[in-house]
Amino acid sequence: MKKLIILFSIVAFSATAQKEISAQTIFDLIDKGKQVEYEGVTITGNLDLTELSNKHQVNKKNGYAEYKSNVEVPLSFKNCKFKGDFIAYKYLEDGKQKKIGNAIVSISFEDADIYSTDFEKGVVFENCVFEGKSEFKYSDFEENASFGKTKFAKNANFKYADFKHQAIFSKTDFEKYADFKYSKFSRDTDFFDVRFNGTADFKYADFDDKVTFKNTSFAENADFKYASFDDGGNFDNTKFARGVDFKYSNGKKYVK
Repeated sequence: MKKLIILFSIVAFSATAQKEISAQTIFDLIDKGKQVEYEGVTITGNLDLTELSNKHQVNKKNGYAEYKSNVEVPLSFKNCKFKGDFIAYKYLEDGKQKKIGNAIVSISFEDADIYSTDFEKGVVFENCVFEGKSEFKYSDFEENASFGKTKFAKNANFKYADFKHQAIFSKTDFEKYADFKYSKFSRDTDFFDVRFNGTADFKYADFDDKVTFKNTSFAENADFKYASFDDGGNFDNTKFARGVDFKYSNGKKYVK
């Protein structure tokens, strides 16, 4: 009986322990064009997808250049934890990151370079945790993008992101600032039962298809100023603790 108890303890520990994978390992797989699929792992270090070997210049004017990297393989992360930063966008000035505190801040484009990343295949981040920064500014998502049941512990930057297919953020927690300003959603978009614990910025966001924010709660400011709801926005049972701004927004909004 004593041996059985010891064996059970070992099995239980193995089942709950989460394997660690370095961000460099994942970067190398993506850079070599190999499909990435992980479940129940912790990713250590910063994952910078703006430095893939297919990085190329797409624009240069007014003293700054723009570079794009392309993730050409599907990404699937389920029940994973990102300990470092997830970088699909960064801003460099004179070869160095322009920072204030721990954040990369775009103050001026003069004599600076911008690096961003597009995702050509489907991406899945389900029930994951981003403990560091998550930078998806200017990213194009060519296929479905799912961030369902995921937690963003720090600022989530999706400014100017273009979701060309279905975008899923249902039951997601945004602990800090959620930036979807100027983002574009071409297909059905799901923000059902989401927790925005910081400011939620959807100013100028464009929803071409149906979008739902049903059962979602906004603890701070919810800004939908100038947003377009071309096929209707569902805000049934949505809670706005500090109010909501729909000024100059277009399209139908169903608010109960």
